[in-house]
Amino acid sequence: MAATEAQTVELHDGTELAVQYLGATGDDTAEFEVEPKAEDDTRRWRLEIERIGGYEVVAAWDGVAVDFDAPDWVHELVDQAV
Repeated sequence: MAATEAQTVELHDGTELAVQYLGATGDDTAEFEVEPKAEDDTRRWRLEIERIGGYEVVAAWDGVAVDFDAPDWVHELVDQAV
């Protein structure tokens, strides 16, 4: 399946994220680009999400380290993706 346009995902706490499916990276994994929709938050991540619910940050922008401490919402987003 090819990449899609970014979709808005709203989490239970009201956080809105722009999430774009980039494509499958293996039989059980897919890549997503994620960024908060808040105007004052310019962070952006590329996540590789496994079908079983694990994830790995494979790229990050705007001063975010790839080995960052995940924001609380990352786990909820991964749960929704699988």
